[in-house]
Amino acid sequence: MSMETFLKIREMGGNLKTQRQNEGTDYAYMTAPCGLPCFECYLYLAQFDQEMAETIAGVFNAPVDAIKCRGCRAEEGKCAHHPMECRVYQCIEGTGMQTCAECSEFPCEYLHPYRDQAEKWHNTKVYNLCRIKKLGLEKWAAEEAAGILDKYFYGTWTL
Repeated sequence: MSMETFLKIREMGGNLKTQRQNEGTDYAYMTAPCGLPCFECYLYLAQFDQEMAETIAGVFNAPVDAIKCRGCRAEEGKCAHHPMECRVYQCIEGTGMQTCAECSEFPCEYLHPYRDQAEKWHNTKVYNLCRIKKLGLEKWAAEEAAGILDKYFYGTWTL
């Protein structure tokens, strides 16, 4: 994906979140067990904006309806842009835990980051879960989730 397209999607997503800010979000339901904030995901936001959905569908070379996602829990762990089933969702389903941050095995192999996914925000899972554990899910979601994504893609690493 070109940087121009990525920035266009980012701008559309920002505008859409601003328009929808008063609708309220069930952060517990819209946070994946692995700590990804589905409510910040462009594939989730695409269901509310046709132009955004068409732009993203063009990036994935997929039908518009195939890229729209209702969130991890609503999709039973099946992410629109990944062909495989989610091991994290399968692991936590039925345990009564909201996220992996509550698990005595956290962090586990299911949360391991991989280089081939470095351009996706899946590598932010463990960091998100650590922040959820420290702040609580609601505070993390309201105050930090969007900034973590922004920093991951647009920030500069410094020592």
